Amino acid sequence: MGLSEEVKDFALSKGAIAVGIATRETLKDGPPSVDLEYKLKGARSAISFALPFNKDYLCLFLSKQDRGPHEQDNLSANVLSTQIAWEIAELIKKQGFEARGISSNLKYRKEIPGWEIKLLPDLSHRYFAVASGVGSFGWSGNVGIKGFGTAIILGTCITNAELKPTAPIPEAEGFCDKCKLCVSACAVEMMEKEKEMSVIMAGKTFSYSARKNYLLCQFCCGGFTGLHKSGKWSTWSPGRFKMPETEPELIKELLRAVSLYSKRPPMPGGYTHPALGGIRQYMTCGNCQIVCFGDKLKTAANLKLLHKSGCVLQREDGSLYAVPAEDAKIIFEELDPDRKNLYY
Repeated sequence: MGLSEEVKDFALSKGAIAVGIATRETLKDGPPSVDLEYKLKGARSAISFALPFNKDYLCLFLSKQDRGPHEQDNLSANVLSTQIAWEIAELIKKQGFEARGISSNLKYRKEIPGWEIKLLPDLSHRYFAVASGVGSFGWSGNVGIKGFGTAIILGTCITNAELKPTAPIPEAEGFCDKCKLCVSACAVEMMEKEKEMSVIMAGKTFSYSARKNYLLCQFCCGGFTGLHKSGKWSTWSPGRFKMPETEPELIKELLRAVSLYSKRPPMPGGYTHPALGGIRQYMTCGNCQIVCFGDKLKTAANLKLLHKSGCVLQREDGSLYAVPAEDAKIIFEELDPDRKNLYY
């Protein structure tokens, strides 16, 4: 068995549901985040793999019955992804090559001015995954796999070994049928429903929905806000900020929201985010990713769970609870002004 097959078999034995290999040739002319030498001089290949989320926990999360199980499952999947990447690196090193496992998340290009706002990744797990055929882009821009949808976590190991590349998934064979239900799962409507954007690697074009502004995702997925403009549903965030139209105003409002966020009562769970200077962050969204199970009927059922789940409020002890939208509006308006000002 050659090294390429050995690393793929190893990842599968550790729980991966798909594994592929991208090389400098199959990543050629891609964006900066596919530059393998950014993390390892002389790197030639990237081993990409995917791990599944627990779908029962996702349904609890989307319906606002319980936030904790999915947050823990998500964090555990990220830890496992990083661990598998490191173990693949050790396997490769034993063959006399250099290799490096890439952290699954929360690693950014800090040399870029304003990195805390831009949050550009050191390397892109998504691009390695689509270039190697581990998965394909859904309309949301998340990578998905048939039978799983986008409810997955990706991982990567890079090496200077010349491994055998695997082919991208042909567009006609991808999991996404462009139902675009993912667009309706975003509380701040970051994704365009008709416009596309693309990335080109090795002469192949990979497309997904255009973004109105990436800052909208940071505002919502960061947990600072969560109420849809209709007022009828929210993410797990108790924030109720309105989204400005222009980027300068959006940046200003985001910074204000971060300041207020740090004064809210601590919630159960959470993790430390490097861009927040030690402030604890919590999993309150990710809905565009986790709503998609790769089957239109199942995804539609998930979206219905989300839209019928009401709106989230926070108690003084930090715990969260969801109530119907009209009740949430009344309760929020009756809060003490000092408490209310933390959320909008």
